[in-house]
Amino acid sequence: MRPGARPAGSRRISVIHALAVVGLLAGAAQVARADVASDQAAAILVFPKLRVDTKNVAGQGRVDTLIRVSNTSAQAISMRCFYADATPVCSNGTGSCLAPGACTGVCVPQWQETDFVVNITARQPIAWLASQGAAGCEESPVPGMPCFPLTTNGGRIGPNGQTNNGSRIPPAPEDPFIGELKCIAVDRNDVPVERNDLKGEVQITRVEVPQASGVDVETYNAIGIPSIPGTNNGDNTLILGGNVCAGGAKAGSICAAAADCPGGSCISAAEYSSCPNILILDHFFDGATDPISGETVTTDLTLVPCSEDFLNQAPLTTPVQFLVFNEFEQRFSTSRRITCFQEFRISDIDTHTPTKSIFSAAVNGTLTGQTRMRGVADQDTGHGHTLLGVAEEFRGGRSSAAFNLHFTGSRPQSDFVYLP
Repeated sequence: MRPGARPAGSRRISVIHALAVVGLLAGAAQVARADVASDQAAAILVFPKLRVDTKNVAGQGRVDTLIRVSNTSAQAISMRCFYADATPVCSNGTGSCLAPGACTGVCVPQWQETDFVVNITARQPIAWLASQGAAGCEESPVPGMPCFPLTTNGGRIGPNGQTNNGSRIPPAPEDPFIGELKCIAVDRNDVPVERNDLKGEVQITRVEVPQASGVDVETYNAIGIPSIPGTNNGDNTLILGGNVCAGGAKAGSICAAAADCPGGSCISAAEYSSCPNILILDHFFDGATDPISGETVTTDLTLVPCSEDFLNQAPLTTPVQFLVFNEFEQRFSTSRRITCFQEFRISDIDTHTPTKSIFSAAVNGTLTGQTRMRGVADQDTGHGHTLLGVAEEFRGGRSSAAFNLHFTGSRPQSDFVYLP
């Protein structure tokens, strides 16, 4: 569908740096931009939610995630990827926080990154299971496991001698695991490149145990953030969207239009397209009964910040405003803070009693509605406050479907991804 942290010391991005990135472009013609989308190839791929639970710790069956990425170009490309492990840890070590009631202490959020590099040949699709990772097929210890087929050790090469040599994907950092994956297009020296050639998908599979009598599969597209041609300076601070004043009394300030820059001009500071200003979710309210199937419907929502600090492994926090409309166009609102990664049932966003939630069908009096989500910006220029996410719809406690959110708008403040 097409949509409408700050490091310490010398790594902190400054307005002067932002101006340096775009200074040579001030007199150039405006370059063509593409929107953030989930159906187009891009230079950054965001997979907001991955799940692994091969031992059925959470009691939802054996869960694994198949990740697919395709190089859509006729040239080889590399990508630098980061797992963001958001699996909560029980403070007294009594059990997994992903299993209801297993932790008798306090579930403590965590945020740890694991990075790796993948080399993809021309027009090549690759895939791996989050629980297993991937290596060259000749090294794969498990028959039939997704692997890299084109390696010199395996005796197979692609067009013009291209191979997957140097690619090795680790398994998810733990099992059970919940978290995010972000991949950036780079060259063989790990330098970010302006190539909108990557396209990705996720497939989350749940197998009932012990009889394996039922299999539930849900899929969603990776969110693609395109690069803007002619703007990338190749450093490890990626600037996503945003404008700054060039010259005048407010030189270096964030701006939305020329009127914000007396005596100067408002120019783009971006190397990549802006993350969306507002996320839109069309959904059944929790507890609603589908009039066709008769099944009870609930919705899970996963949100991640667009800005991320992989350099310092510092989680970023964003206050999020939720604006909820029912079928009578009555409006409800709530807010909560999102740090690093947050996955929740929508009727748990504002209360611990789902039937009293503004996301409940009983409260709204209609089956369906729309929720609009917006990260609240502040004056901290070290990171932005936009969000990305994915939703999952569960029916009757057995079947599910994942789907991408709608996007709209942009904002003058940049988001930043800081690479180590």
